[in-house]
Formats: sequence, C-alpha cells, structure tokens
Amino acid sequence: MTKKHDPFYDDSLNIVCPISNKDVLDDCHISIEFGYGSDKDMTTYTFSPVHDEIGKKVLKFIDDLIQKEYKDHPRLGVKIGKKPSVEDFGKCVMNELFPEKDE
Repeated sequence: MTKKHDPFYDDSLNIVCPISNKDVLDDCHISIEFGYGSDKDMTTYTFSPVHDEIGKKVLKFIDDLIQKEYKDHPRLGVKIGKKPSVEDFGKCVMNELFPEKDE
C-alpha cells in the first residue's frame, strides 16, 4: 500500500527514511547506546524513524553475529548448544499498548 492510499495518510507527516530514502509508512526506531569505558564512550546513535526494512536488516545482521553456545562436557569434550536467536531478545508490546476490551 502506498502512503496516499492509506486511510490515515497525512501530508504533514510525510517522512522519508534518512538511510534508504524510502517513504516511511511502517516505521522503525533504532537506538544504539555505548556505555562508559567504550571507545565510543557514552555516545548514543539514534536513527528515527527509519523504514521498517532497515530495522529488519539490522536484526538479521545482529542475528548473524550471534554465536552458538559452546559448553565443556567432562567426557564428551566441547558440546555445541542451540544458537540463540535475535528473537530471544525481543518483546511484543502489542497487548500492553492495545489491551483487549471486555465486552
């Protein structure tokens, strides 16, 4: 669906993604915070809003970086465990933001 066909379209809210230069309809907000001691000491990067495809690509990149769990087993040597997923770090807040109403 294009923005102009969206029933909630508002020309004053016309936003373009600063990364992909695409119209932002289904937006995403990315924030990366570095703590004290990092060479990026206490620096926060905020990309907001961006096109949701950018957020999905960032999640895929992080998921590709996640390592498998390796555990030392006393008799079998190194045992490879399940690889965590980026989804293990996600939280759906749909029900918190839009609770179901009792009829």
